[in-house]
Amino acid sequence: MARTLLQRYWDIPDGTECHRKAYASTSISGAVGLIASAYSIALKPPDSFLEGVARTGRYTFTAAAIGAIFGIASCVSAKVREKPDDPLNYFIGGCAGGLTLGARSK
Repeated sequence: MARTLLQRYWDIPDGTECHRKAYASTSISGAVGLIASAYSIALKPPDSFLEGVARTGRYTFTAAAIGAIFGIASCVSAKVREKPDDPLNYFIGGCAGGLTLGARSK
């Protein structure tokens, strides 16, 4: 499954089809968030079912949002700068994702 998700992301050329690139990065990071929430629940069991659902949603949706922002920012950066193979695009996307995480954690 991981290989399929990553292949879908890398099959899209940088700076083109930003909506597909954002969808692929959201899928990848959402899956990572779901795995992280599973570990969190396994290592520290919640007191109630609703607490477990809330924790799962918090981890999964936060990770998915970071992936979406990363995908959009890196693709738009490549399109605006007209340099699709530049590592600076991923740096900009990473900074935007980090800002999203910072806003989430206040």
